Amino acid sequence: MPKRRRTEPMPDVFETFAHRVDEEEHAEVPLKAGHVAKSAGVSLGLMVLTALAFVLGFWTGTQNEPDLAYDHLVWEGIIKVGFAVLCGLLGAAVALALAMLAIGIPWVQRQRERRGR
Repeated sequence: MPKRRRTEPMPDVFETFAHRVDEEEHAEVPLKAGHVAKSAGVSLGLMVLTALAFVLGFWTGTQNEPDLAYDHLVWEGIIKVGFAVLCGLLGAAVALALAMLAIGIPWVQRQRERRGR
């Protein structure tokens, strides 16, 4: 069944959320070049760490092959490469999650101290 068209005008987003934009406490603070450079360095470091973890996971996956009886040579290749890729993805995900915890927990603690909780 097709949807009916709305006859009333769409709400204006800027009017709906105007109270959030106009508040003084949420005024934009200009970015400092040092903060931007630090954030870019952390992002680049996380990308390199994740890439290394993927490569090490892929290498581990190639060293530990699944013990299966293969019907065809193509399936053997697909399963071996797929297993290695999955090991690489798992390694990258674990490394990224641990890095996010290592970065996020101190950040949350600083935010709580700043707000006086």
